Amino acid sequence: MERIIPLICLIVVSISAQADWKESLSTGWSSVKNSSSELYSDLTGEGDEVAQGLSTLSAARQKSISSWDNMEDRFADIIKVKGDKNQAPESAFFKKDKASYQEDIDALLGDVYGILNDDIVKEASDSIAHIDSTILGLQEKASQQKSKSVILIGEDKKEALKKQQQYEDDIAEYQKNREKMIEVVQIRLDEFGTELSFEQVEALLVRVNADDILAMTTIFPVIGEIASSFAKITATSGEDLNNAKKYYSMYVVLLELQLYIQERYMADLKNKYIPRIDTLQNKQNNLIKTTKSEMDKASSKHKKSYSLNLKSQNTTLQAIKLYKVSMQQDLNNMSKAHRLLMEDYTLAVNTLNTVTMSSQVSNLITDSSQLFDKIMALQAPELVPFNNLQMQKEFSALTDKIK
Repeated sequence: MERIIPLICLIVVSISAQADWKESLSTGWSSVKNSSSELYSDLTGEGDEVAQGLSTLSAARQKSISSWDNMEDRFADIIKVKGDKNQAPESAFFKKDKASYQEDIDALLGDVYGILNDDIVKEASDSIAHIDSTILGLQEKASQQKSKSVILIGEDKKEALKKQQQYEDDIAEYQKNREKMIEVVQIRLDEFGTELSFEQVEALLVRVNADDILAMTTIFPVIGEIASSFAKITATSGEDLNNAKKYYSMYVVLLELQLYIQERYMADLKNKYIPRIDTLQNKQNNLIKTTKSEMDKASSKHKKSYSLNLKSQNTTLQAIKLYKVSMQQDLNNMSKAHRLLMEDYTLAVNTLNTVTMSSQVSNLITDSSQLFDKIMALQAPELVPFNNLQMQKEFSALTDKIK
C-alpha cells in the first residue's frame, strides 16, 4: 500500500488539449491492443535474451516484460475513462461528473501500482511485520514468567523459569528469521539498483511509510526501463507519425503513473502521518511537564523514580522529533521531485498534441528518461541506522501508534 487512497488530482489540461490527447491515445491503442507478444521484444530490444528466458535480464527489465499484459489492459481503460471525463460536466446530481471520473482514473492507476509492486519485497516486508508482532507477544509472555518466578518457590519457580527460557529461545529463532528476511529485501533492492546496508534496510522497515518507500524503489526503475524502451522503439520507427503518437501516448501515461505514486505518498505524509506525530509530540510534552511538576513536589524517596521516568520520556520525545524531521525531509524531497516531473509531464502533453516527427519524440523521451535518475535521488529517504537498540524499539512503538 489500502491500495486506493484519495489523492491530490493530477494536472488538469485544457478541454481541447485533452480531446487531442484522447484522439492520439485512441489511434495508438487501436494498433497496439492485443499485441503484447510482439511488444515484449520491442520493449527489451533484446529478442534473443527474451527467447532464452527472463532470468538473463535485469530485475526492472524482467518486471516490465512480465507485467506488460496487465498494464496494457489498465492503460486502455485509463484512456477510455479519460475520454468519458472530457465529456462529463464539472458537477452533476444524476450522472457522473469530472471528479467522479478522476476517482476512477486514480483507482486504475492504483491497480497499476499494485501490478508493478515487487512481490518478493512485499512478501518479505509482510513477513518481517508478522515476525515483529510475534516477537512482541513472546516478549510479553517471557516477562510474565520472569515476574512469576520472583514470587514462586520450588518446582513452580523452576517451571516458570523453564517457560521463560523457552519463550526466549523462540524469540532468538524468530530474530534469525527476521535477519534473513531483511537480507532478502536488501538483495532485492540491490537488484533494482538501490544499494543499502543491512542497517539501513532495518531502519527503513520500522518506518510507518516503509511499504510506500519500498514500492517506489522498485516501481520507478521499471517505469524508467519502459520509457527507455519506448525511446528506442520510436527512434527506429522512421517518420511514422502513428507510431510516434502511439508510444509517446503510452509514455505520457507512465508519467501520470509516477505523478500518482508521488502524490499518494505526499498526501499520506501531509494528511496522516505528520499530523499524528504532532499529536504524539504534544501528548509527550504534556507528560514530561506533568512528570517534572510531580517530581518537584515528591518526597526524596520518590524523586529517583520520577527521574527515571523523565529520562525514559525524554528518550521517547527524542525519537518522536527524529521521526518527524525524517518525514518532513522526505516530504520536502518528494515535493522537489514532483515539481521536476510535473514540468516534464506538462511538456509531454503539449508535445503529444503537436508532435510531427518520431525522431523528435524519441529525443524527448530519452531526455526525460535521464531525469528519472535525478528524481529517484531526490525521492530516496535518508536512512540513518539506529544508534542503539532502545531507539529502534522507540521507532517501532511509534510506528504502531502512527498507523
